[in-house]
Amino acid sequence: MPQQEIFMDEEANGKRIRVLKTYDPAFAREVFQSMDEAALGSLRLTLEQEALPDPGSPDFAEAVWQEVEDSAREDWNAVSYFVVTEETKGETTLLFVSADWPSAGAFAEKRLQALA
Repeated sequence: MPQQEIFMDEEANGKRIRVLKTYDPAFAREVFQSMDEAALGSLRLTLEQEALPDPGSPDFAEAVWQEVEDSAREDWNAVSYFVVTEETKGETTLLFVSADWPSAGAFAEKRLQALA
């Protein structure tokens, strides 16, 4: 897997919440596909609403992914994503992916508050 950096690493009630910066589009897509409805809704609020179809549309998830992918581009040949994970007893759950640190950090903080 391409290089990753840890941007946040905190624990609450026996669970570890991490925000990783990754340069791996396949990993980011895997995280996106594992996101639940609440995470997808949080991500949607960080994107340009005019560019997205109605949340009930069959094209909605793919349109959200395209917006994330477009926003993740750092230059013509580099992309980066911020991934939020939750680890419990050695098992990691992929929760959220975004193209920017502020939205991933906010999602992670919200998750930590829910665990407290």
